[in-house]
Amino acid sequence: MASKVLNIVLALLVLFLVYQRSVVKNEKPEESNEVALKTEMIPDSLKTKVSLGKKNLMFPKPAVVIGSYDKDGVPNIMTAAWTGVVNSHPLKMAVSMRPATLSYHNLTLNKAFTINVPSTEWVGVADYVGRYSGHDMQKFEKLGLTPLQGDSVYAPYIKEFPIAIECKITEIIDLGSHRQFIGEVLDTKVTKAFLKGKKNVDVEKLDPLILANGYYGLGNYVAKPGQALKMYED
Repeated sequence: MASKVLNIVLALLVLFLVYQRSVVKNEKPEESNEVALKTEMIPDSLKTKVSLGKKNLMFPKPAVVIGSYDKDGVPNIMTAAWTGVVNSHPLKMAVSMRPATLSYHNLTLNKAFTINVPSTEWVGVADYVGRYSGHDMQKFEKLGLTPLQGDSVYAPYIKEFPIAIECKITEIIDLGSHRQFIGEVLDTKVTKAFLKGKKNVDVEKLDPLILANGYYGLGNYVAKPGQALKMYED
């Protein structure tokens, strides 16, 4: 008798849990309503803008290290923030440099460069190679880094950095103070330890270095693209 009662109770409990799960699945997440409510409650003091004129206030900026060879085949690296993706098909990335830099002349000469993506642990290296010129020293040797010849382009990449992107220059544009070098991506190399699956990067583990009035790490995960917008959909 006791076992029959226990079986009935367990069956009712399972039915209740299945019902609760179906109800929760069909309901919109409460946080969506909370976020929308917060948007409506933003005070005017946080909406009023003040003109600051021509200011570079796009945040964040990348803090990547550009690899190139000089006219004698000596590898050089410099940190660049004026860089990013500029086209999808074919995949192209660009970096802008001043004529005063050695890298400017290296890229003009060899029509190739690498983009080396540092994690936050390499902040000291990124800061150093962005501050000191390759005109005055061999930075790889100074910092004990290992230059490796790219497989697809005539440019070195940094063995110790987690990501290296090899680019062949297809366009050069003089913008004013800077010359922009647009490169087609021919290969991307990633340290195995930073992979999630076969071809995806574990971004949280990578913790890429970014620039915003100082160096920062990635920060907290906020939302998945295509999901965050749902709070505003009917």
